Amino acid sequence: MPKEAFGGDIDDEVPEERKKLGLDKFELSPDMNIRDLFWKIIGSYAATKKPGIELEKLEEERFALMRVAVSVLSNPEGEKFGLPSKFISLYSSMMMLDGKWEDEFGEFLEIALNKKYDIFESVGSALKKLVTQDEYKKIIYSYMMNMLRNSDDAPVALAHVAFIKEAELSRFLKKELVIFARGDIGKNQNSAIEAISTIKEEPEVKKAFIILLSHWDKNARASAAKALEGIDDEEVKKAAREKLNSESDAEIKKILKRIAK
Repeated sequence: MPKEAFGGDIDDEVPEERKKLGLDKFELSPDMNIRDLFWKIIGSYAATKKPGIELEKLEEERFALMRVAVSVLSNPEGEKFGLPSKFISLYSSMMMLDGKWEDEFGEFLEIALNKKYDIFESVGSALKKLVTQDEYKKIIYSYMMNMLRNSDDAPVALAHVAFIKEAELSRFLKKELVIFARGDIGKNQNSAIEAISTIKEEPEVKKAFIILLSHWDKNARASAAKALEGIDDEEVKKAAREKLNSESDAEIKKILKRIAK
């Protein structure tokens, strides 16, 4: 995904939105610009849950439409259309998913991680809703899998999957998430652990958390211990008892003692 998404002001990066478009092929007014087109699509989703236009014909405009979504979401007080941010995030995500705009959807998620725009929770909440809907979940599953398998995109997917924290999605991505939980460090590892904590009783996940009790990073050990707490399983209790003597962190020891009972 293009890294320039993080630089500059979104409005400055989409001069097209102030230009008139050749929209005769969409049976729209020739005076309509990108922002008008965006609101026409969002308005249609609000009224009918459909885009009201053939999105496959908007391949050339998809990038600018995504940027308008970011601009609107990051400056909600400047918009007078009366839609809360949660619905704009929802309908913008639906637009990209319905259009099969995988590249722009991925960049949308990447931009959402930038604190400058303050849209992460809004976008994450939209995905949390869409991932439970049959018409969207398979698309989201596929896109997230593709992102996890790309080293540049994996941190973005991990952050969103951790926020969504939906068991069925985590189960679908389980193999990749376990690899990140066991083999990565820092934010990626923490996000993976958070995501698979929703399916912590599954054998592969439980095993990963038991292994992580011996991790060099106390944050990873703490996250694994917290995940294992509440599992009524002799294997887990035995692992906690074995780690009690070697654990140096007092808070983690408290958790291990509770597990070991």
